[in-house]
Amino acid sequence: MNRITIAIAAASALVLASCSSTSSDVTAVQADAPGGSGSIEVEDVDDGVVEWAACVDVGNALIDLECATVMVPLDHEHPEAAQIDIALARVRAADPANRIGSVVFNPGGPGGSGIEFLANAAILVPEEVASRFDLVSFDPRGVAESTAVVCDNDLDDEVTLLALGDDEGWNNLVREAEGFSDTCTGETMELAAHVGTNSAARDLDLIRAALGDEQLSYVGFSYGTRLGATYAELFPDNVRALVLDGGVKPTNDLAELDGEQGEGFDNALESFAAECDSDADCMLRDLGPALEVYTGLVEEISEAGSFPTDDADRVLTPGELQLGVVAALYSKQTWPILAEALYLADSDSDGTLLQALVDSYAGRAPDGSYSNAQVANGFINCADDPNRPPTDEVRDEVDAAASRSVYFDEFLRASTSCIGVGAATDPLIIGPADGASSILVIGNTGDPATPYEWSVELADSLSSGILYTVEAEGHTAYLSIPCVEPVVNAYLIDLSVPEVGESCSDSDGPDPFPPPGESEIDALVALFDCLRDNGADVPEFSVADLIADPSGELLLDALDPSDPNFLTAVIACEDLLGEL
Repeated sequence: MNRITIAIAAASALVLASCSSTSSDVTAVQADAPGGSGSIEVEDVDDGVVEWAACVDVGNALIDLECATVMVPLDHEHPEAAQIDIALARVRAADPANRIGSVVFNPGGPGGSGIEFLANAAILVPEEVASRFDLVSFDPRGVAESTAVVCDNDLDDEVTLLALGDDEGWNNLVREAEGFSDTCTGETMELAAHVGTNSAARDLDLIRAALGDEQLSYVGFSYGTRLGATYAELFPDNVRALVLDGGVKPTNDLAELDGEQGEGFDNALESFAAECDSDADCMLRDLGPALEVYTGLVEEISEAGSFPTDDADRVLTPGELQLGVVAALYSKQTWPILAEALYLADSDSDGTLLQALVDSYAGRAPDGSYSNAQVANGFINCADDPNRPPTDEVRDEVDAAASRSVYFDEFLRASTSCIGVGAATDPLIIGPADGASSILVIGNTGDPATPYEWSVELADSLSSGILYTVEAEGHTAYLSIPCVEPVVNAYLIDLSVPEVGESCSDSDGPDPFPPPGESEIDALVALFDCLRDNGADVPEFSVADLIADPSGELLLDALDPSDPNFLTAVIACEDLLGEL
């Protein structure tokens, strides 16, 4: 799922929950950026096969998040050999007497941290599901708090190099990529050979067994649909319910996906522009038609070389402009932010807000460190893809993908991620999952990152696949588009599936361009300003700060109900609370 969307929605819920609490012993706990130690500190508590304990330095005190670690084979073909750690997190079912089992979430990526996702998103799971299931997620092998791939490359440089389409930029990118593996630990390169989706699916079955569930209930977003479909092919008899939301096309050819994704973002940008041009509250209208503003900016920054940001040590490059726009197109909820970012760039040549969007996409923390999501993403995709060309042919592949996109030619660089990485030893297994129970595939008609046609193809490729169409913009649907919730909830709880051809629409969703100051993120900023003005110890932050911190460190630091002035400030700001 989109990290910004989850962060904003979860932040709103956390603020409301925190501000409604008068208990002096409820305090926020800072969330660690993922990719650090490789394991989560827990206190051993024996509760069966998995030893759960309260998480340390992850999540927040408003969610009773528990953590654990399970051991799995590095190489499933040799289970008696080396073992690696898989880090888990869970929120217990709210109604244990009527508990069905566990539902395991994967947020996508590849490379996304399931633990970070659950810490932020558990509060968004509908009560019907949260009461009947333990909510569980995990960091897949290679990712964050599990045994992780660790490399010492400069990701600031890599993000910038991805933006350079000229010969010099290309040669620099290839040189960096060819030396990439030299920056990784020996353990990482050993893990890289076994970090693909097939191995992660086998890990998932061991997790299912360790949780004590006879069959798997699972919700996978985006790349999580690839993981779920692979699981169903490998373990069809162990499928209870699989929700595959934002289906990834059933192929192991990265270049094929890259070009089609470019077309998806083109369509999303045109939808954004059409909506903006027709909405009086879209601030970009003041500068002219949105598409003309964007294409003019692309030309302007290409000539200038970069735009300044509020950080004197960083500038926004031409490709980063495209990447920032891509990041905001993942959700209609971030369209107002995109409008403001383009407005600032066009009127003041200010790349600050676009840079914040880039940082959120790339997993860059406020202190300049990165999660290992991008590194893991490359290794996992490369492990899955046996169709990689030699280095001297990669540019032709990149150019072919870029030629399919009107607006994002410098963003489409997926094929470069495997330069210097060894050949795939366990390519992605693709199959119909014969014998599996009904599998629910959800596709948004306006999904930019996993175009709707991919969900159609994924559902068609599965013997028991059932497609549910959502007429909506944005990437994935469950937990963000209300009309989908009853369908998914009924499937997870009762195993009831929608009729073939059934769909729903987000036509009654929120206004994508609320009046100035009335968006959810504006309301958050205004509330924090009010709390601070009324004596609460709340640090100042901007919209850009919040966007660039999707893991929630900033907000979790700010929410401290034990502050003696907090309750008084909350009462003084109750009108702003009502807006949230």
